Amino acid sequence: MIIGLLGGSFNPIHNGHIKIAQAVIESRSVHQIWFIPSYIHPLKDHKGNADFNQRLGLIKKAIIDFPDLKVQDFEKRSSDPSYTQKLMQFLHKSYPQHEFIFIIGYDIIPELNRWYKYDWLNDNIEFLIVTRTIDQDISLARDLKHRQFLNIPPIDISSTQIRELITQGKSIHGLVPENVESEIHKIYSRTKSTSP
Repeated sequence: MIIGLLGGSFNPIHNGHIKIAQAVIESRSVHQIWFIPSYIHPLKDHKGNADFNQRLGLIKKAIIDFPDLKVQDFEKRSSDPSYTQKLMQFLHKSYPQHEFIFIIGYDIIPELNRWYKYDWLNDNIEFLIVTRTIDQDISLARDLKHRQFLNIPPIDISSTQIRELITQGKSIHGLVPENVESEIHKIYSRTKSTSP
């Protein structure tokens, strides 16, 4: 089975994440997508982050009606930052029957060389790069040895935007799956009030 891996903080999960996953499934590039929330993201500030178990629970509920979408808690098993290289070594050893493709947005490409053991990643991982306009300069990905591209319509939603709307007391309706909307509001209102 070919598994697409969608990693990130998912702080919180939103409709953009779901639409990307659905588009990849519909492209027949993979058979399933595994959401892999980071426990400690090595390149992001953690202030205002919801607890890992809260983020994991939100993803589980958000994708409950999508049988080809799964969520995994692999990152919780280590106290180390969520390094993709270590994750991929674990997956190859634990699931030798599967092929894995790592899904990234086009906007991630400029920071890839900052990732832990980038040279190993470039040698050992196939990347599926999601582009959102047909005129994006794909030459930025020329150094990636194993890559494919998927163009999807632009999705103007971000987790930062959702957290800011909650801080401002504004609605997030339509930006997140309806079955987790009220819970996201509750969690991130509380996170805001308890953050230093």
